[in-house]
Amino acid sequence: MPSLSVVKIIRVITYGMIAILIGSNSSFVFADHQTTQELRIGVLAKRGEQITIDRWTETANYLSQQLPNRNFSIEPLSFDEIDRAVSHHQIDFLLTNPGMFVDLSFNYELFALATLKRNILEKPFTEFGSVIFVRKDQNQIKHLSDLVDQEVAAVNENSLGGWIAALRELDGIGIGTDSFHSLEFLGTHDKVVYAVANKMVDVGIVRTDTLERMQSEGKIDLTDFKVLHALKRTADEITSRQNYPLKLSTRLYPEWPLASLPHISENTAEKVSAALIVMRSDSQAAKKSRVLGWTIPKNYREVDLAFGQLKLGYYKKLSHYSFVDVLARYWKYLLIAFLSLILLIANTLYIISVNRKLGSSQKELRFQATHDALTGLPNRVLFYELANRFLHIALRDQKKSIILFLDLDRFKLINDTHGHDVGDLLLKEVSKRMSHMLRDNDIIARIGGDEFLVMLSNIDSVKSFESIMQRLIDVVTQPLTTENGLEIDVGCSIGAAHYPRHGSLLKELIKKADKALYQAKDSGRGKFIIYGEN
Repeated sequence: MPSLSVVKIIRVITYGMIAILIGSNSSFVFADHQTTQELRIGVLAKRGEQITIDRWTETANYLSQQLPNRNFSIEPLSFDEIDRAVSHHQIDFLLTNPGMFVDLSFNYELFALATLKRNILEKPFTEFGSVIFVRKDQNQIKHLSDLVDQEVAAVNENSLGGWIAALRELDGIGIGTDSFHSLEFLGTHDKVVYAVANKMVDVGIVRTDTLERMQSEGKIDLTDFKVLHALKRTADEITSRQNYPLKLSTRLYPEWPLASLPHISENTAEKVSAALIVMRSDSQAAKKSRVLGWTIPKNYREVDLAFGQLKLGYYKKLSHYSFVDVLARYWKYLLIAFLSLILLIANTLYIISVNRKLGSSQKELRFQATHDALTGLPNRVLFYELANRFLHIALRDQKKSIILFLDLDRFKLINDTHGHDVGDLLLKEVSKRMSHMLRDNDIIARIGGDEFLVMLSNIDSVKSFESIMQRLIDVVTQPLTTENGLEIDVGCSIGAAHYPRHGSLLKELIKKADKALYQAKDSGRGKFIIYGEN
């Protein structure tokens, strides 16, 4: 057993650590209540500091306007500066490429708040990949397997779109960098395209949108090149590639995220996320940063899988060390840390347990109070909260917003004939279908029985939302086949009212949509009717 003096030393160390933690946490709380809190956004300056400042300062100004008592500023950072800036809390938020975000998240627990919508030829894109291409006259190169012993040019070994995404596909069919006759990293996407066009290399690898952008700028003719495609592995991958409008050779990866560092309070992080997501595409901040707004954070799992497969970043470091190496080098520190940890756990376990139970209970109660227990959709309470917020935005931006009141046709007959289990299964399937069909910024709620409310925002014209209502009817009326092989046919009717024509208050719009719904049911069901129209 350790001597009494050793125990006292360990206790002193432990209590000192707790004091430091409590003091640092208190400083964070104090900072959140400062009259004006200075918040720094670190941005990867891949094209230089001044260009980065010019591009993103309006975004910082926008956030300062949206979040009172907070002043945001831009800190351009090179590749080499980012790790230190994050580890030393020299910044509060970070905007960087997906690969660097995933790599830093391993060590510093970054949390993605939003994913940018990149403006490519005036269209929003939240995903990208690599394009592997050759000259059209190179008949000997038709598949990725033909790249063996070819001269290859890519952008940069750290570029996800300009190299890593393509390398992952090649690695999957057994082609490594040593399989090429030569490999050059030329620094920019344009240089890679010119190198292929001028027959300096056989194969080029660039980010998606590069070829289309250069053609729109009159620099190349797309018909002079052909794109090689990787093998599609899953149904989702096939669908995503078919729906992607740009030239593409690989799997798709999410665009750049804005992430918060762990010392930022949850309240501040949520407000930043919300402000970015509602940023208008025609705002000065969006125009200056060459984006069309922001969306909810994408899933960066594919980037993590790519780095793991290729042993890049954090995974490269892991491959160089074994557990025995760590023990041999740091055993003294590990022993002190272990003993300190035991005391720390003994002193704080009860508090952590209570806090977790309270936090879990509050979240569960909040979810139960605002969501439908059967389908998991928002209920009437949450719908009114969200819809009123979106209607306020529509009033401010002078955009159309649509309220749809949807009711399943003859649902009671299905319940009475086949039982409540089948009825519940039908409600869950219909909810799932409608959720998948609607956009991310639309709201759908089950308000009771077989009744649903939907709010569509940022609608350009009546014709556009008429097509949405027809698609809703189409997806709902598709037959449902149960596990027992029973085929259930169901229909639905929809009533609609829209701002500003039918009113500016949410209750007024819902009431008129309800009247239109009953008119649709009385006129034969299976159709939609707009309030005040035949």
